[in-house]
Amino acid sequence: MKRALPILLFLFACDPQPVETTTSIVEESAKRFFDFYKTRDNWEGFQDLYADDMVFEDVIFRFTYNKKEFIDFYNWPDSLLSKHPDYPEVLVLQDLALTDSSAVGRGYFTPFYYDGRLHDDWRNMQFTMWLYFNQEGKITKHIDWIEYPPDFLKQAGESLLAEEKN
Repeated sequence: MKRALPILLFLFACDPQPVETTTSIVEESAKRFFDFYKTRDNWEGFQDLYADDMVFEDVIFRFTYNKKEFIDFYNWPDSLLSKHPDYPEVLVLQDLALTDSSAVGRGYFTPFYYDGRLHDDWRNMQFTMWLYFNQEGKITKHIDWIEYPPDFLKQAGESLLAEEKN
């Protein structure tokens, strides 16, 4: 019994943070991310979800960006992009999977206009977004797997083929 007492004292003194607490920070942060994204009306608030040293990857276009480059790329204030009047939320989140440091959201984008052209085939505008978080709940890595509209995919394909030739 004398040997067990130091071990028990050590175990009680270590009191690690429960996984539920860490997971709840990730869940809260991920839900905040998708809520901001759905409404697409608070660009500054959306940017604040990210850590200063974050990394962004777009798998289809093979882009890897730091925070400043990401902000320039996502560019919500872009006047060429506009919401469809019948769809106040720009995406539908179908699934959200969580770990103690990451979240994966899957869903699809609702109809929208880009450069005056309607993109409304939601079956071909699906996404999977991987988000990795630090202990403060800030996004440190964001990976987009987006099934872009066909003309965007054509542009991505042509760009990648041109890279292959060089």
